[in-house]
Amino acid sequence: MKIRIAAALFVLILASNAFSQIPFSQADETNYTLGLQSFRQGDYSTAYQYFQQVMSDSLNQRSAESFYYGARTLFNLRRYQESITTIDTFLVRFPADEHRFEMFYILGANYYEVGRYRTAAAQFVTAIDSSADRVVRDRSVASLRTLVDFNLSFDDIETLFEQCHSRLSAVTVAIGFARRAYFSDKLSDADRILKEFRQRYPQSGAGSNEVARWIDRIAGDSALSQAQVKIGVLLPLEYGSGVGDKLLLGIQLALDNYNAAAQTKVGLVLKNYGGSLRNLDADMRALVKDGNVKAIVGPVFSNEVSDVAEIANSNRVPLITPTATQVGLTSGNPYVFQANPNFKTRARAIVDYAVNVLHIQKIAILSPSDSYGRTIANYFAERLRELGVKPVSTAYFESGTTDLSQQIGKIKEDAAALNEPYVDFGKLDRQEQMKLRAYGIAPAYLDSLVKSKGSIDAFDLFGENPKEVADSLGIPIVNRSTLGEFDALRSLGAIFVPLTSSKDIGIIGAQLAYYNVKTQLLGTDDWYDLNQLSNNELYVDGVIFCSDTYFNTSSPAYIAASDSLSQISDMDFDRTIAYGYDVMNMLLNAIKSGNSSRLDITNALRSDTYNGLHSTISFGGDNSNHYMHILQFKKGNIIDLGEVNTQQ
Repeated sequence: MKIRIAAALFVLILASNAFSQIPFSQADETNYTLGLQSFRQGDYSTAYQYFQQVMSDSLNQRSAESFYYGARTLFNLRRYQESITTIDTFLVRFPADEHRFEMFYILGANYYEVGRYRTAAAQFVTAIDSSADRVVRDRSVASLRTLVDFNLSFDDIETLFEQCHSRLSAVTVAIGFARRAYFSDKLSDADRILKEFRQRYPQSGAGSNEVARWIDRIAGDSALSQAQVKIGVLLPLEYGSGVGDKLLLGIQLALDNYNAAAQTKVGLVLKNYGGSLRNLDADMRALVKDGNVKAIVGPVFSNEVSDVAEIANSNRVPLITPTATQVGLTSGNPYVFQANPNFKTRARAIVDYAVNVLHIQKIAILSPSDSYGRTIANYFAERLRELGVKPVSTAYFESGTTDLSQQIGKIKEDAAALNEPYVDFGKLDRQEQMKLRAYGIAPAYLDSLVKSKGSIDAFDLFGENPKEVADSLGIPIVNRSTLGEFDALRSLGAIFVPLTSSKDIGIIGAQLAYYNVKTQLLGTDDWYDLNQLSNNELYVDGVIFCSDTYFNTSSPAYIAASDSLSQISDMDFDRTIAYGYDVMNMLLNAIKSGNSSRLDITNALRSDTYNGLHSTISFGGDNSNHYMHILQFKKGNIIDLGEVNTQQ
């Protein structure tokens, strides 16, 4: 998240009496006016040259304003350290100037840009505490909240809270601390800071109601420590926007909504293993020893799940990992459940759609050469063979490469070996030419082909099913088994391209177009990047890919969840938050149905199907979810083609 200063932040106010004792300089008046004109036009380089001339001159009627605009100009030029130096000089030379409080804000923005977050936050607090200008205060509050939410450590925030000398800055820091701490293991610290704020400012005013709500929320959670049914949560927390933090945000959101209406409350036991396998093992053992913990959500990564699977099995405690994707995690582990489809399921989903729905039989594979790419490509080819389809060609490329000529050449050569249909105009007689004219081929185009005795891809002449059309017209087809570098390849039904990074979307699309490969693109969920797709729409429009997530943002359920989230966090309701939200809701639904023991919940998970916000979750069969969305990028939009269950 970035902090920005608008070019026209405030309207210039001319103080008629402020400089009555300051010498007047016509040259500096002219330079200042020209600088201001360039500044307003966005020509910051020129503007700074004029302001610098005034700043370097002796004190005059435009000195203060030139330092003020000079600092802003340097910020807009991204010369942050020079802007900081300019502001420091301004504050020393003009300590009573009307722009001094805004200068604290600009100083904070500069420190933010150079990564000195604690210093930036202190400057924003100074601006909030000192300025009577509402615009300066509001912008400083917004910037301070960004730092508290995303950039400062909990220790930094506590120190900053002690430096706040106004109700507005103190409540901004206190509530920001609570919003982050609530989704971690620092609830008691949040409670302490909120109550300290209330002691400082006992009277009703800005933030009173929100502080009271957070204190009540924390007190309610503390009461849940006595609940007879609890869910253990095993996550690595970074106290920011890491995977574990987002998962916990979704988990807590689901639990809050449930407990608000349920008569029998469900508690939460949070263990933060911090990415340490040693801590993970100890935390897992502590959870299973707590008889009130009926199920566990976590951990995050596949190797971590493998590490604690035996503990879950031997203690017969259901463990749901919301994110792990490795194949085989649930094999031989009857109490381990995998909510995120594994690699094999992902490859199977797109194959089944291509073959069974689109009825494509000729499919090539163009894959990254790394471990992930080869794994997905192998599962894709394996499923093709199960359906009786042999991959036409397989080629690998290094992610990030800009030249795919060899790989695409191999695919074209392999595909052409299956015969690419062409019409050879050097061999058509007069009667056959007349048939093409009667079919609707433009006379000028037809005459040029006959004159040049050239050949053209039958797909370009007749569209889909060119052999059938040609046969009906009595036009001979020439099957070419070799293709030149830029000859069109149209007979290939599809190319499957899993990606390691969505940054490869433009390269893949442009290279296939450059070498005249015209076919259906298929992919996995690394294609799900609307910005990259939109930027390369000319080449990749129509690509079909599978994804574990698709949000119907107009559904009442999504709107309600998003609104609830906005009340406790500034984060958007993204797929990671949804993983935690949907898994927790599935567990809570099982509990709500009367399943209160570990065994009952395990059996419910094996038999239930939950229609979540990001996807359907069902563990039938092998304790692994087999539901995937099939999506298509078409004319700037992502279209949901439907959800498939690869076990059916």
